[in-house]
Amino acid sequence: MGQHITLPQVFKSLFGQAELASILKKYGYRDTARKFTVLELLKFFVAAAVGEWESYRESEEQLAGRSDIVRSDHSTLSKKAKELPYFISKEVFHRLISKCNRKTRRLLKLPVTLYADDSTSVTVGEGRLPWAAFHGKRSGIKLHFRFDIGNRMPCRAEESTAREHDSRMAEKLLPDEPEGIDVWDRAYFDLKRLDSWDQAGRWFVMRIRSNTVLSNPKALRRWPVDDSNVVEDVTAVLGCEAKQTQRRFRVVTFLDSKGNFIRVATNLVFLSAETIAAIYKERWQIELFFRWIKQHLNVKRLFGTSPNAVYNQLYGALIAYVLLRWLYQEAKPTWRCVNLSFTDFLRKLRLGQLPTEVAYSLVQLLSTRRCLLLNIG
Repeated sequence: MGQHITLPQVFKSLFGQAELASILKKYGYRDTARKFTVLELLKFFVAAAVGEWESYRESEEQLAGRSDIVRSDHSTLSKKAKELPYFISKEVFHRLISKCNRKTRRLLKLPVTLYADDSTSVTVGEGRLPWAAFHGKRSGIKLHFRFDIGNRMPCRAEESTAREHDSRMAEKLLPDEPEGIDVWDRAYFDLKRLDSWDQAGRWFVMRIRSNTVLSNPKALRRWPVDDSNVVEDVTAVLGCEAKQTQRRFRVVTFLDSKGNFIRVATNLVFLSAETIAAIYKERWQIELFFRWIKQHLNVKRLFGTSPNAVYNQLYGALIAYVLLRWLYQEAKPTWRCVNLSFTDFLRKLRLGQLPTEVAYSLVQLLSTRRCLLLNIG
């Protein structure tokens, strides 16, 4: 594979034509293309994200000099992206996550995995996405994530128009069976939801609105903690008499780094109030993830205008992120003479300037992974 390793090559080594064919068969999609197949389209969107290409026309020029993706003109790229049902690229993304999962890095000495759930918006100007009208003359879409904070990896994604309220997507992000601790912002706050999750055994830490009434609050006994940012730790029924939770929940109030009061509700009773505050602080990692993909994977510049074209491109960018994060996290422990940040790793990979030690570690990783997949298959 040499020193110049490209992400489309990595994608093809982990996700071959046979597995993709099973997905196409599952959804009844017949790929009639002889050269620019669905696999080539996905490889294209991965390369476009990493290379920060700006349009289908620029992509046509970029593909002219590449050997890892079938060359195609801009009209073919546009047509293929528009006709491919986006839920196919979405399933590829989720299957790839299952391939690239790893043991979760534990945070705050917690015995379970910590997840952050939130959304990010991509907006465009007037007339670009008439099916996704938003505010004023602008239109846009949202991507909703369940994000593994320890691994810095999305583990679930859902799409909607930007006008869709975050709260409606909460249950779609959760697995069927309770797993780990989910951290939510106040956009997802709903009294019935808290009761339902608590009854189902789902652990959560959720910021609540500042005007939320705490009925019959009872202070919890606290041990003195030096330099604690916790202001109050109580249990209470949430809401006013007309509409309130059926169960009591723990409410922790603390100060953030700017001195602002933050109030969260949780059903975690076995952790200290300081740990609850620290858990909510870790939610910031999903905001850093949003910032990173917008800065480095070009998700703010949409090539097409149809739902399929838009979501195929965005799920292609998410596939690129999963591949990059997996490569970086798996190979980094083997480096002895090199210390690259995740962003520097991306830049050098993009330019084909990976240090010899890093390139060799990637070749070894991909060879081992391919053998494991063949044995499993």
